[in-house]
Amino acid sequence: MPSQVLVGLAVAVAVIASVGLARWTRVPVPCYLVLAGLVVSFAPGIETIHLPPQIVFYGFLPPLLYAAAFLTAPLEVRRNWGAILLLAVGLTAATIFAVAGVAWGAVAALGAGGAFVLGSVLGPTDPVSATAVIGRTSAPDRLRTILEAESLVNDGVGLVAFSIALTAAKTGHFSAPHAVWRFFELSVGGIAIGIVVAAIVERVRRRVHDAEIEIPISLVTPYAAYIPAERLHVSGILATVACGLYLGWRSEGIFRPAVRIQSVAFWDTFSFTLSSILFVLLGAQLRPVLDQLGSYSGWTLARDAVLVFAVVVVVRMAWMFTVPHLVAGLSRGRDWREIDPWQDRLLLGWCGMRGALSLAAALSIPASVVHRDEILFLTFTTILATLVLLGIPLPWLLAALGFGAQRVTPEELETRQALVESALRRLDQLETASAAGDASFRAVRQLYERRWEQLSDGHDGGRVALAEYLDVRRELLDVERSELRRREREGLIDFTTARKIERQLDHEESGLRTAG
Repeated sequence: MPSQVLVGLAVAVAVIASVGLARWTRVPVPCYLVLAGLVVSFAPGIETIHLPPQIVFYGFLPPLLYAAAFLTAPLEVRRNWGAILLLAVGLTAATIFAVAGVAWGAVAALGAGGAFVLGSVLGPTDPVSATAVIGRTSAPDRLRTILEAESLVNDGVGLVAFSIALTAAKTGHFSAPHAVWRFFELSVGGIAIGIVVAAIVERVRRRVHDAEIEIPISLVTPYAAYIPAERLHVSGILATVACGLYLGWRSEGIFRPAVRIQSVAFWDTFSFTLSSILFVLLGAQLRPVLDQLGSYSGWTLARDAVLVFAVVVVVRMAWMFTVPHLVAGLSRGRDWREIDPWQDRLLLGWCGMRGALSLAAALSIPASVVHRDEILFLTFTTILATLVLLGIPLPWLLAALGFGAQRVTPEELETRQALVESALRRLDQLETASAAGDASFRAVRQLYERRWEQLSDGHDGGRVALAEYLDVRRELLDVERSELRRREREGLIDFTTARKIERQLDHEESGLRTAG
């Protein structure tokens, strides 16, 4: 069997096993995927798996960044933009200088240039990791949005800092004015290209309402933003993020309901597949990294790895428990005042995962940079530690902090009631204007009135009733499917009609899963 086929099968098995374990233990899937990658890389018959950085930068990151940016909540971002920027710029800079300073002093072999390259690689958190690790937990939406938006923005900041640090390490020269100008040029240029591409795509998609055209357009869009930005030597990361944010925030009117259902299903599957493969490949990089460290002392490498990981975690925790208080005291804004409980700040500090972006940056360091192999090793061990040591306890940490899962929130109940009220008001207007009489509207009115009765049974009672209603509807849909299969087996209905009814039942159940 060709080795590429064997690797592909091993990755597929690793993904399936990781998802199964995650469902059983509640541990985030990326934690198992990275560990599975470690196992795959050392499995008998598997050759060393190399992950070229360009595959990450051009193959994986554009669609994953675009999907994460598109689904970022606009209202929460606007409400917390100050906190997000402070984390994305301030905390990233603090981490870069802290890691660089400690590495320069404690890891003597790196030198000043190598230490600052390492700091710039580990400074930003990873959007793919942040979304994958916290996305399916019971973390509050507000904190989830802050974490995801922070990781989306600080990627551009981190890569700009990385390019500056790498240039300084290769040439031995550093100019602060040039670095500031280059940072401004890369950031503003990338954002501008992303917005231009998004505006063009928006105009096209508002005129096309066919899933077979819109989904391919959405797939090409992140590359249309990323590749031109990189070719023009500005930030492709920020271009892709800006494009996704723009289209996500202006998505009303772009999608029709049927297209939205198909598009969401496609992107959910596509993003999960891409990120799963990426995490497995990420874990599989330990073997080639270790192969290049034959001349290093194992004890020294272990000590340096623990030290760098500790700096990354301590700096983030220290920031969360000091800077928010200072900013809230000096500012009249509400960004940090709403993140005052220590539980919120602990969760924000805990979820500073590093991931594929850091590894891809480290892999792209030229061999001419002194001690490149040690930088790559310290990057990989920090990524592994943040994903595994911080990710595995996350569900239990959320429960201990009081962030339990709530099937129906008060806001959801209130919104559902408002929707029913607005529909009933419009129904009254339609009945008044219609000459057909009450008979045409009786069935519709009974449907909405039953919904109103179900939702208006007191505040907590309404939530309980809604939860019970969802459970009953799911059970009844199972009964309908069983009857549909029986009638199809007995030849009472043809295949095409059966699939049509089956799709309708699937859509109904999909809506119930989203609601519940």
